Amino acid sequence: MDTVGFRQCLGMFATGVTVVTCTDEAGQACGVTANSFSSVSLEPPLVLWNIAKVTRSLSAYLGAEHFAINVLSAEQKDISKHFAKSETNIFADVEHRVNDDKVPLIPNALAHLECRTDQVHDCGDHHIIVGEVISYRKTDGAPLLFFGGGYQNIA
Repeated sequence: MDTVGFRQCLGMFATGVTVVTCTDEAGQACGVTANSFSSVSLEPPLVLWNIAKVTRSLSAYLGAEHFAINVLSAEQKDISKHFAKSETNIFADVEHRVNDDKVPLIPNALAHLECRTDQVHDCGDHHIIVGEVISYRKTDGAPLLFFGGGYQNIA
């Protein structure tokens, strides 16, 4: 299969942009940009996201008891780009707060979904991580959108 063409075809589905955060075994904050986020169930409250097996912080996410989905606003394109990089100390210059489970939260995100890891599925070149939402909050604003290989605005 033509993986470039397949990726371009998948890019025709507009998505929101999130930064998924957790803390590794050593207590270091981890964050990765992900647009592979979806709701799964209202009862119980479950969400999922996908992480590539080549992600530097993969072991942190696979071992994390808790993680957070930070849904980015249209003004947070730079945050999205920052967390798309593979850096060892990704939170060094990024403002954030830490919740009771020691998971970093990105300020000014449209929504935070604080989760307990429920299931992890090995699927192709990614893992699917399902989380039970234990706390959430939202604000008003425009979302950061990704479509056709780039950031977009709502018309």
